[in-house]
Amino acid sequence: MKHISYGLKMNKIISVFMVKALVISMLSMTGCGKSVFGNSIESSTESEVHFDTVMTITLYGKDKLQLEDCIVKSFEEVDVLENVFSAQAKDSELYHINEAIAQGETTFQVSDEIEEVLSCAIDVNEKSDGALDVTIGNLINLWGIGTDHARVPQDEEIQSALEGTGCKYLSLDTDTNTLTVTSDKVQLNMGAIAKGYAADRIESLILSINPEIVGILDFGGNIITIGNKADGSNWNVGITDPLNSSNVYGGLSVSDLSIVTSGNYERYFEQNGVNYHHILDRNTGYPAENGVISATIIGKSSMECDAYSTAVFCLGLDRGMKLVNATEGIECILIDENGGYHLSNGMAKYNFQKK
Repeated sequence: MKHISYGLKMNKIISVFMVKALVISMLSMTGCGKSVFGNSIESSTESEVHFDTVMTITLYGKDKLQLEDCIVKSFEEVDVLENVFSAQAKDSELYHINEAIAQGETTFQVSDEIEEVLSCAIDVNEKSDGALDVTIGNLINLWGIGTDHARVPQDEEIQSALEGTGCKYLSLDTDTNTLTVTSDKVQLNMGAIAKGYAADRIESLILSINPEIVGILDFGGNIITIGNKADGSNWNVGITDPLNSSNVYGGLSVSDLSIVTSGNYERYFEQNGVNYHHILDRNTGYPAENGVISATIIGKSSMECDAYSTAVFCLGLDRGMKLVNATEGIECILIDENGGYHLSNGMAKYNFQKK
């Protein structure tokens, strides 16, 4: 009998206590040092399931009602974005685009949201030699990782799913938001980048309501630290140990930045004693196996960090590190299959410490 177990079944209720890609060490908000809010620090935190993952928003400020209202508005905005980017929801913009592509349509007037994410995805695809590829929706659907119908496909199925895919079949006019697709085999999937875009949008929304609010957005492996902690110090963010995801591998000190991790432990299934994770290598059609089991990217834009974390994971240690060191504004921590870590050239400023 074939034995299959699932690391995460996304279509079922998800507990907020499940393992996440990153662990945040909040510490005391008043800790050592004077609070920037004086003696009256209020806080509010809520978790909801969106984009097939648990999202938690924790905010600190002077007005608790305002913090609570910020969180309500934030999750309302996430709902709106999910209805743009979901590849499964039949009323989403992306779903309708994919349906039309399969029927032979080639030209689309897309929303600002789709345009912005696609523009970033195409750029990172080019810089990473195709390691990030948002056109392989057929391959992702074939594997079904994260669903209750995950399986290991036959080689011929994989080759068929990859046929006619690649960002070379996409052309995007950013002035007119016009997308042209020249292969009816393309199926767009924004799973490697949409959460990052959502996190950036929510940070902007919160700061537009009150620029003095600080806090943490934890969007299932996509972390944004808004400002500093209330006592003025940096946030302490821990990275999950990919060899034992109940433990923290190490920590770093950041403020006003995004930290995104892609790891082989986040979403997977096991079949006949072999784990198959969800980060697919478009060159092989199988889960990426290039010696890296966790790739954490640190930078200002969560969308870019999201895209690069997937690309670097797929590229492996040498090529992935070369890409990060050549890209302005991002740094990385890569953990290899033996549990060793590797830091990009500018990581010293984040004071990474292994536990």
